[in-house]
Amino acid sequence: MKVTETNNIKYFIYARKSTESDERQVQSIPDQKDWADSVVSEKLLIVKDRFEESMSARKTGRPVFNEMVEMINSGKANALIAYDPSRLARNASDGAQIIELLDAGKLKHIIFATYAFENTSIGKFMLGFFFAQSKLYTDNLSEVVIRGLASRANKGFYPGRAKLGYLNHPKTKDIVPDPDRFHLIKKAFEIYATDRYGLNTMVEEIAKIGLTELSGKKISKSQVAKFLTDPFYYGAFIWSKELFKGNHRPAVSKKLWDEVQRIYTDRSRPKSKWKEEKAFTGLFRCGECGASITAERHTKHQKNGNINTWLYYRCTKKRKSTCSQPYLREESLIEQLRKGVLKIALSDEMAIPMLNQVEKWEIEAVSRVSGQSLTLKKEAVEIGAKLRRLNGLYVDGEVDREEYTSRKKSLVNEEISLEKRIKAIASDGAMYWLEPLKEFVNRLWERYLREAVGDPLKLRDFVAEGGSNLKIKSQKVLWNWNSPYEILASRGVCSSWLGRQDSNLRSRDQNPMPYHLATPHHKKHYCTCKQD
Repeated sequence: MKVTETNNIKYFIYARKSTESDERQVQSIPDQKDWADSVVSEKLLIVKDRFEESMSARKTGRPVFNEMVEMINSGKANALIAYDPSRLARNASDGAQIIELLDAGKLKHIIFATYAFENTSIGKFMLGFFFAQSKLYTDNLSEVVIRGLASRANKGFYPGRAKLGYLNHPKTKDIVPDPDRFHLIKKAFEIYATDRYGLNTMVEEIAKIGLTELSGKKISKSQVAKFLTDPFYYGAFIWSKELFKGNHRPAVSKKLWDEVQRIYTDRSRPKSKWKEEKAFTGLFRCGECGASITAERHTKHQKNGNINTWLYYRCTKKRKSTCSQPYLREESLIEQLRKGVLKIALSDEMAIPMLNQVEKWEIEAVSRVSGQSLTLKKEAVEIGAKLRRLNGLYVDGEVDREEYTSRKKSLVNEEISLEKRIKAIASDGAMYWLEPLKEFVNRLWERYLREAVGDPLKLRDFVAEGGSNLKIKSQKVLWNWNSPYEILASRGVCSSWLGRQDSNLRSRDQNPMPYHLATPHHKKHYCTCKQD
């Protein structure tokens, strides 16, 4: 275009910088503006307006670009200044709008720094070619990125940003535990696994233990639901609708995660199942008619204006309307339950030697490697082969994507479970029963148990777990202890928790076994003292 013709041309200047990584090396907006100003100054051009935005041009919908096109259509300008054709369009639709404006004569001229455009048939053809080339570059780059992310996923590296409780390592970009929040993830799962909290109350419970967003804000209800159901926390992750085994450190065990999924699925209401003021509802049955025991609050107004309230537990009489069982005050119920629970408490004289013996077994177990590890390793190799065969079937079209993802999810979960078992057995095969035994002794240690049963909800949990056939009759609480609590409930004052040698002259400490795994023959040797 000749300089003499520029008097009738009114220009818009458009500068764009994508916020995405593939375009970080392109001229920044200030550089584009400096170049445009130098062109305007050199050629004495008339500029009607300037437009800037930081947004990707991969897809349509750029608000500033669309506003500029509308203003060109309305005749407020008929020419453009842009650093490069890719600044205007990287998709077919936006590129077509520019060509249509040229065809309609509403856009007469475009100035680029990297390309000399002429408003001719050949010029428009070449401009269209550059737009198409920009789109090809974007498409190719997107495919490269997707292939790269899929490759990382196959190697066990989660391709996305670190999830709650984790951080991206500043150098390697690998996902590592957040030292401030990682240990709180397990606590959150354990809280929900008690089945006493809905998602609304979990928001508050999680805040109490200090688990928040990086900004310090409370985790929302939707976020709680999301991380409680995310397989990432037991060592796997979903990418492109497929389950992959991850290399990151798991925050919880698969067993705990599965339990949380069961509770999450079964819960139909978000409210807490048990309210603190009626902690023992649904736990007992009437000893006379077998109906459920419910709770109700009685209020009495005194003459001095004070109000006294009591919580009573009574039979619902749904099975027998003439049931004669009386009310039971909550204070009496709690006192009876505490006394019953404390019967199985372990004194210092018993708990400390027990824990010392368990520690001895743990030290000895470190030097033993179970033969099971070889079998498990063989199974792990077979699962790896199955995964490779499944991938081959999917590539060959023998199975559809739905069947592929379903079978792969099952195999990946099985592989993760096997690897954890192999690691545990290789380092300490006995830990499968030694660790639960240690937890069992610590839980029943009187110094801790007495404090725990001071909380009505914890007391309820303990009785519900350890007791069976729970009834109330004649204002008395009746129940049987489940194994292994039953032997403690019926014991006398025992001075030797290991017992005497059996008929095979093998001492219990030479053949250690927790009570709940012992055979009936061995159980009778756990205590040789007189029973109450």
